[in-house]
Amino acid sequence: MNRRSNGVSKLVVLNVLIILALAGASTYLYMENRDLNSQLTSTTEEKNARIISEINKVFDLPEEEPVVAVVTDPIEFKKQYPTFDNSESGDYLLFFRKARLNVLYRQSEKRVVKTATVVVPITVEIVGSEQAISDMEKKLADFGDQITITKTVKDGITQSFVFDVDNDQPTEADSIAKQVELEIGSTLPSSISAGDQTEMIIAVSSTQSSTQIETSTPLAP
Repeated sequence: MNRRSNGVSKLVVLNVLIILALAGASTYLYMENRDLNSQLTSTTEEKNARIISEINKVFDLPEEEPVVAVVTDPIEFKKQYPTFDNSESGDYLLFFRKARLNVLYRQSEKRVVKTATVVVPITVEIVGSEQAISDMEKKLADFGDQITITKTVKDGITQSFVFDVDNDQPTEADSIAKQVELEIGSTLPSSISAGDQTEMIIAVSSTQSSTQIETSTPLAP
């Protein structure tokens, strides 16, 4: 009788162990599947945010949204970016436009491999009526490829000024202000908001634009 009881007890224990093992395996597979699904459904923005957060733990990145790229062909990448001659497949390249900075990050080693300054044109956003923007573009033509112009059509602008968005390019702001014959503004009106990549704003009122047209048009004989 005792032998039978012992046998039944052992069988019960064995069954419990099998059930627990299966439960553990199921939980593991569920967690793995959940993580995989999470990776598959993650957007590019979310992935980039995770990479940026990871890099910030080992390197102080500029406070702006970078362009993120992954090195897939190191040979071709080195041809385009010879500065990063030690890049490897899988490395991340972050480009910070306003900071003029490239950062090469190796996730497998959790470290920044190399950084390099970048020469890029200043992004100037012109805000005003269509006519005002057109007139201002002509005044900025002499800067050539030193600036990149973006346009925001907005009627009702009452003040004309040049504004240094991050207040970190006084020389450039002064040069632009002199070229377009405007004052440098100290604050940005609440009615105007800078774009993500905007470094300089030129606000032009309709009155200012009309005055410029009148003074620049020769009188008829």
